[in-house]
Amino acid sequence: MASSPGPSPEPEPVPATAVPPQAAAYLARHPAPLAAADALIRDGEGRLLLVDPTYKPGWDLPGGMLDDEVPHEALEREVREELGLGTDRLRVGRLLAVDALPREAYGRSLLAFVYAAHADPAPGIGELALQSAEIRAAAWVAEDEALERLPERLRRRVTAALAAERGAHTAWLHDGHPAPADGRDRRAMLPAPAMAVAAVVTDQAGRVLVVRRTRRGSWDLPGGTAHAQETPEQAAVRALAGELGLVPPELGRLLAVDSVPARLPDRAAAVHVFHVGPLSPEQAAAVLRPDGGVTAAEWLTPREAAARLPHPAGQRLRHGVEALAAGSIAHLAGGEVRTGSPVGVSAERRTEEESVCALSMPELIAQRPKLLVGAAVICTDESGRVLVVEPAYGPGGRWQLPGGGIDSDVGETPRQAAAREAREELGLPLRIGPLLGTDWTTPGPDPSHTQGLARITYLYDGGVLDAETLAAVELPPAELSSWRLVAPEGLDEVFVPRIAGRVRCCLSARGSDGGAVDLVDGRPYCELGQQAHPVEGLT
Repeated sequence: MASSPGPSPEPEPVPATAVPPQAAAYLARHPAPLAAADALIRDGEGRLLLVDPTYKPGWDLPGGMLDDEVPHEALEREVREELGLGTDRLRVGRLLAVDALPREAYGRSLLAFVYAAHADPAPGIGELALQSAEIRAAAWVAEDEALERLPERLRRRVTAALAAERGAHTAWLHDGHPAPADGRDRRAMLPAPAMAVAAVVTDQAGRVLVVRRTRRGSWDLPGGTAHAQETPEQAAVRALAGELGLVPPELGRLLAVDSVPARLPDRAAAVHVFHVGPLSPEQAAAVLRPDGGVTAAEWLTPREAAARLPHPAGQRLRHGVEALAAGSIAHLAGGEVRTGSPVGVSAERRTEEESVCALSMPELIAQRPKLLVGAAVICTDESGRVLVVEPAYGPGGRWQLPGGGIDSDVGETPRQAAAREAREELGLPLRIGPLLGTDWTTPGPDPSHTQGLARITYLYDGGVLDAETLAAVELPPAELSSWRLVAPEGLDEVFVPRIAGRVRCCLSARGSDGGAVDLVDGRPYCELGQQAHPVEGLT
């Protein structure tokens, strides 16, 4: 500071593109607060780097006063001078706090900036080149101990900066205390996990799309981080368009939610995993020409893709595919299945938890295997031919019995469902006869096979329909496109083997006094022998 005031120095010339000379002269003479910039630096163990200045009592953060420079440039200079860490070793990150100190604190108003700064790898204390005239010592210190070492005014500022580091805001302080803010501002500054999205993109062959990004070099699912004003669904649509040029006509359902714990200085994250697809061959081929932040994209089987992806992305994919097949959702934490998740808990783990009564009733219900329940009617004409219907959706040439799912949520029974389906699909008020059989369909490796779930179908006698009744059949055009009559010997031509076997067994039961037949995958249970218990240990 000058010993006595003197005439104001002439301002240095400024480029014509900056500010007019008159304004530049005014700014050069205008009183301004002091300014300082400090760095919050952590090592791999989450400890903070503190320095012990020679010119004042108490420990401090690395950093110092600004010259005629912007704050982050001043911080880079101060850390280089104090510790010998250049920009090749230290990167100044985001602004965590701005503290406005009144002139009563240091004789001049002061703006103190606190930045997150990242050294990778973090240097050992012996690697630092301390500026002996200003820095007596440096130390990596656990967070609680670091706060204890700092002077009170600085402790308040650093406490606020640490809270901002865990959140999504920059702390605005008055002498270390939060500046007044209305309710909207306070809500915006609340600590919150980062929101991210990932997509399980499938093609018509059941393959999954994986991408490799420029920034990290590792394989991942398509996706990204949600912006503050986006829902997860909006973020997923934006990420797919930006990474792959893919604008899905409709984002699929939510498959998994993964809560990722924070590891300082990162934030916790909530990852929503959505399904997209199946893509047409044209759409699938188009995404193999990525650009921007994606350097490669490949279509792989779900098993190959899960093996290609690092943890936890591989776990999200594996359990997301399980959820897609099961019609459910996976609840994950860091890629691992949470207790009570409807999908992903292994049979071994479930059995162990149930044996020691480790689950609450809601968790038990959520984890137990689910199945689909349906009802169908077997109607014939007077010649014994079976009435079958062709769905209007999906690929053509598929035939099935009239029937559908049971609306158990509204109290519908299997027999009531059979009557309703006959009325809706055939337009006939059939009188449902005896139960002819039940067929347990085991889930197969292909998710399209009963959607990855076991299914039990109740098969009822729909009666013998005369020509007048058949002429009154009226199909719902949005659901069924046609119907026909098939002789018993022609069932293999219209049905897959398990459905053809199911119908033949029920036709046999209709003409016998043995009652309903117990079927597994279209075959009588009594004929299966040891195949009835594929799980080792069951008898």
